[in-house]
Amino acid sequence: MPIRSMTGFGLAEFAASSGTYRVEIRGVNNRYQDVQIRLPKFAMNLEAKVKKELAAIVSRGSISVFVSCDRGEVDDVKLTWDKSVVDNYLRILNEVKDYGKLAGDIRLSDLLRFSDLIKSESVTHSEDALWKHMRPAVTAAVSAFQDARETEGAQLVRELKKILKDITKTLQQIEKRAPERVREYSAALSARIEKLISSQPDPQRLATEVAMMAERLDITEEITRLRAHIEKFSADFDSDEPVGKRMGFLLQEMNREANTIGSKANDTEIAHKAVVLKENIEKIREQIQNIE
Repeated sequence: MPIRSMTGFGLAEFAASSGTYRVEIRGVNNRYQDVQIRLPKFAMNLEAKVKKELAAIVSRGSISVFVSCDRGEVDDVKLTWDKSVVDNYLRILNEVKDYGKLAGDIRLSDLLRFSDLIKSESVTHSEDALWKHMRPAVTAAVSAFQDARETEGAQLVRELKKILKDITKTLQQIEKRAPERVREYSAALSARIEKLISSQPDPQRLATEVAMMAERLDITEEITRLRAHIEKFSADFDSDEPVGKRMGFLLQEMNREANTIGSKANDTEIAHKAVVLKENIEKIREQIQNIE
């Protein structure tokens, strides 16, 4: 399953005997699943069925569904006639004809003068029939909604990959700079000691001090963990399940490692690059707000 954005739009129409149905679906990001549905009054009982269609494909996000129905061009009225009423009119007309000794036949036009001979009845559809009419529009709108979410999801993935590439590049620069920082510290410490005591410092004591400082400044573990988080984050691009929440958790760990690198830097260049790391991590945070 491709990465999907929580933002999307889907629209579809379907003409049936009960009307022409128009279904519009809009989605925005939300930590949870929130589905709001507006239906025509005559179809209010179908809300659970519409919600079920969406629940099958959406795990979280705010989804608004608007269903309308144009019933103006459909035959929802049926004309009918009552046999007992016709029989009564014929009987009465024949009695009048016999009583008055009138000539001529009783014609259809004579019967049609009576307004209650033909009646109109509204056609009613069962809940199952209405759902059969509405569902094609719902299904098509859901499909369009999914396509839109996947298209935006693909754009998000491209942007995320670009940012992750920048983070990896910055990590490489930090990793390259880290050993130089220790050598510079060793040289600076040796110069200060020599200046204070006007002689060469004890090599063993100097080495011990440099080793202790190197251990305090070591960021190897942080870089290793940050790389592991990046690999896991990238692997989720091909996941078969929604990954937005997991990406959020991974991002917290990535930010923690970047903060530690910055706090242990004791070096202007690395500190600046740690800021770049956090800026890019924040860019990712903004992007994944829309990932399901």
